[in-house]
Amino acid sequence: MTLISAPAGFGKTLLVDSWAELYAGPAVVTRAVLEVGGEQPAAMVEALRDNLRGDDRDVLILVVDCGDLTITPELGRSLDRLIRGNAGRVRAVLVTRSDPSLPLHLYRLAGTVAEIRAADLAFTTDETAELMRRHKVELTDSEVAELLARTDGWPAGLMFAAMNLAGKADAAQGIREFRGDAGNISAYLMTEVLDAQPRELREFLLRTCIVDEVRPALAAALTGRACDLRSLQFISHGNSFIRPVPGTADCYTYQPLFREFLRAYLRFEMPDAARALHVAAATWFAENGRPLTAIRHAVAAGDWQHAARYLVEDLDVAGLLVGRRRRRLTPLFAGFPDELDGSEAGVVRAARALAAFDVDRCTAELGKARACLDQQASGRSQVVEPAISVLQGACASLGRDSGIALGVVLNAEARLRATSPESAVARPESRLLVAACKGRVLLERGDFPAAQAALSEAIAIAEDAGAQEALGHLFGMAALVEAVWGHLRRAGELVAYATELVESGSQPAMPQSVIVAEAWLRTEQGDLPAAEAMVQRAAEAAPTHNTRVLAAALALVRARLLRAGGDLDLAAAELRAASYSYGAQGWLGQALIVDEAKLLVAQHQPQEAISVIKHSQGRDQVGSLLVLQRAAAEAGERQPAQSPRITDRAAALETQVDSWLIQADVSIRTGDTGRSGLCLERALRLAAPEHLRRPFAEAPPSLGRLLESTGDLVRRHPWLRAESVLRRDRTAAGRRPAPRPEVIVTMSLTSKEHEVLEYLAELLTTEEIAATMYVSVNTVRSHVRSILRKLSASRRNEAVRRAWELGLLPARPEA
Repeated sequence: MTLISAPAGFGKTLLVDSWAELYAGPAVVTRAVLEVGGEQPAAMVEALRDNLRGDDRDVLILVVDCGDLTITPELGRSLDRLIRGNAGRVRAVLVTRSDPSLPLHLYRLAGTVAEIRAADLAFTTDETAELMRRHKVELTDSEVAELLARTDGWPAGLMFAAMNLAGKADAAQGIREFRGDAGNISAYLMTEVLDAQPRELREFLLRTCIVDEVRPALAAALTGRACDLRSLQFISHGNSFIRPVPGTADCYTYQPLFREFLRAYLRFEMPDAARALHVAAATWFAENGRPLTAIRHAVAAGDWQHAARYLVEDLDVAGLLVGRRRRRLTPLFAGFPDELDGSEAGVVRAARALAAFDVDRCTAELGKARACLDQQASGRSQVVEPAISVLQGACASLGRDSGIALGVVLNAEARLRATSPESAVARPESRLLVAACKGRVLLERGDFPAAQAALSEAIAIAEDAGAQEALGHLFGMAALVEAVWGHLRRAGELVAYATELVESGSQPAMPQSVIVAEAWLRTEQGDLPAAEAMVQRAAEAAPTHNTRVLAAALALVRARLLRAGGDLDLAAAELRAASYSYGAQGWLGQALIVDEAKLLVAQHQPQEAISVIKHSQGRDQVGSLLVLQRAAAEAGERQPAQSPRITDRAAALETQVDSWLIQADVSIRTGDTGRSGLCLERALRLAAPEHLRRPFAEAPPSLGRLLESTGDLVRRHPWLRAESVLRRDRTAAGRRPAPRPEVIVTMSLTSKEHEVLEYLAELLTTEEIAATMYVSVNTVRSHVRSILRKLSASRRNEAVRRAWELGLLPARPEA
């Protein structure tokens, strides 16, 4: 027997007709069609069996086309007797939409049955493309794949799609608009599929279509009737457009177009039942550890109270702000009502306000949530309190007072640690948010080691949770911390990691934090054109919760670039505006004031610089004291205050270098030229590993002679050999800006890039380098492009020469 079993529209009858036209064998083909109201041909089958007994030479092929009907038990018994009693002389072909009442398991065991099912009749990718071409519809490979996914290869669905797409200019949009709940395809599914089902099965289909995947227990919750795995298997074998989900043992799903049709029919015919079914589904998913799906069904039912409760109870309210669930949660809660009461509702509104950067409303909503919580049962506080603390920490981290913010963030961190380990591991978004906020606040306070530790923790959480978008922003903030700290090589590596995320497609666009970090890095290393390009990109980047901090850091970069270009007045205006906007608290706020004071000193206004520092809140910070020291020397004080000793390695590298440069300047002014050279040498040695150039470009004019390109110091430090750095600072009052010379880019190379650079120096080809490093040729080419960019070279030999000049490679071999 050959069993052709598939739903309507799979071309079963057409397959048999095509075969019958091509068949040229000796057997006699007899065809029987089941009709509504007609007698099923059990008698004809019995007569055929009797006739076969009289003539041993006859071979019969009996085709039974059931249409949308099923084979009765009587006809099934007659067919079974016909097949069993005339082995080799009878070939039965059954065309049906559901498996017949025949002992198929015995036929399979005996090897006497061939089965052709929906999966065999479904169109492949090539067949789909060919069908579209025959209807003059040209599709790309991705569009063919999308259409195939929408139809599951269902031939009738593809025919309707071809009719729908014919003549449309935008095929991609047409595929997206091709649905099962409208037009001809809806009418076809109604008459040929749904109406053909028994009443009990039709009710089962409508009640279970609201979920994407059907399991026995879930089906029982939705239908109110017992349902086991065998029931789902039986329905699946009935070919009602429901099939097993690959890789699962008890999970089934509907064909996409059929599911859309069923859902539309349910909403139109039974709207009240649809809402009740969504509520039942939400309850089942919440009880079975699927909170996101529970939220989706609660929102579909308009049950916002439970949607908020599921979100907060699962410690997932931070998912509205960070993490891989953010893009799914945000549209779900887009219509969340403002008038809904309860602490959970207040928490959700607060999170939505924070996502929209509305700190004031977030604070107000958290106050309402806490007030509601005080009136609720004590058991609710254990669930809602951690969520309130997390949002309070995130909200405080955006404020002006970094001291208060740090206390609130640390309180949120402690509350999260007090929650159950299972909840923390299952829903890491809250820990990720708190760690990121902690890192941002510590950066503002100038505690670089602690900031880097917090951001490293956040990066580890994001990597474990697969939060790729958050990962890019975190890499950028970590790179900024390292750049500000003076670890420029490490900052470059972090920028490269974030760039790889963007190039791989896991990050939609370059995060603003990465751009600002690279702008800072390039400014410190003297690559001014690249820094200016980064500043422009940062201004066009999308805002984030780090924007306030990044805006202050970007203002520092812009002011330093303006100073390097000789426009001191505009640089000072930039710093004053940023200081007014950001505030004067913490290390970052004071850094804006310190740079303004440095500009005043460069303009020979030391008393004004001293006044600016002494009236600032951070006047006791090391950077402030160094500016006072430099201003005192510029004012001509005979015995300027002693430079503060910087022994803490946590201090920024720029501050450490500035300390030695000021001591060198003071020594020159007092006539101690020997000590001045030693101090300058110490500054150069500190800056050399990171190629920190800017402090030397902004060094006092008294140090200019020692930094001439022909001097011994520069010969001992070839990394400093860039004209833009060796020239004296063009900031003295009345000095005309000189043309900007070419800058050598010296952004630190990654370890792999350095390895490739060494092989380039050995004149190895791309293929030889790839074989040596056990990587692909494309990977080597990518490294070479990065090396050329970082060394401002257009050819490989030019890059190698510059690497020798900058000390990135061993001494250049003699010719």
